[in-house]
Amino acid sequence: MNRSSIALVLFVLLLPPALLDNHQATAGPDWVAFSYDHGAQWSGPTPIDQQLVTAPYRETLQQATLGDGHAVVTLQDGVAQVHRESDLVWRSLPSWDVRDIVAADVNNDGRQEVALVLWKPFFREPDIFYDTFRFPSPWEEGSLRNQLFLYGWRYSAWQPLWCSSPIADPISELAVGDVDGDGANELVVLEGSYADTLDQAAGHVSVWRWNGWGFALQWRSPDGTYEHLTLQDVTGDNILDILVQDRR
Repeated sequence: MNRSSIALVLFVLLLPPALLDNHQATAGPDWVAFSYDHGAQWSGPTPIDQQLVTAPYRETLQQATLGDGHAVVTLQDGVAQVHRESDLVWRSLPSWDVRDIVAADVNNDGRQEVALVLWKPFFREPDIFYDTFRFPSPWEEGSLRNQLFLYGWRYSAWQPLWCSSPIADPISELAVGDVDGDGANELVVLEGSYADTLDQAAGHVSVWRWNGWGFALQWRSPDGTYEHLTLQDVTGDNILDILVQDRR
């Protein structure tokens, strides 16, 4: 070890503990919580005690077990699969790049579904479709677009229950839970932009509620650089808070 190395080690050892602790605390993005205030308004982001957060980071392999305990949904390397008692019953199409899955009662019908966030090529419908419904100009044929699909067991078969059109603000992560304390689930998502790369942190957190036809926006956060979405009660009011890390 040369003299400069010895001097550097001594300098670090002589630093006040407060400075060392502060460096460790700022080494990575802080967790922040958005909390619903007694059903009246959203508050936040609120810095929280980092030690309260128990949410693990998402792994390459994701897995969710459906309510009957016999069906398991897995996601690995962009491919979603459903096994029932070890038999493969469904696999996502090769043209899909599935980015996130969650098993929950997403539409509040008392039964569990699986929500899938995926990227797939856009295919233009016949012109009469856009003219009749006065849809905006479609995207370029074959361009990758972000969509949200709901699948579930109905009539003893695994089938699509609802499939969105290409989403204006693409979803990078999603979670489902009762975040306003009314006994019904909301869909919480991280929203990005088509101008960003697929793995770039999201610019907003938003909350949506199923309205019988689709999902209606309930709230959208201020601008940020968000990632690692999870739901957890860290404020002690028995209502799930929305936790994210903010890179800013």
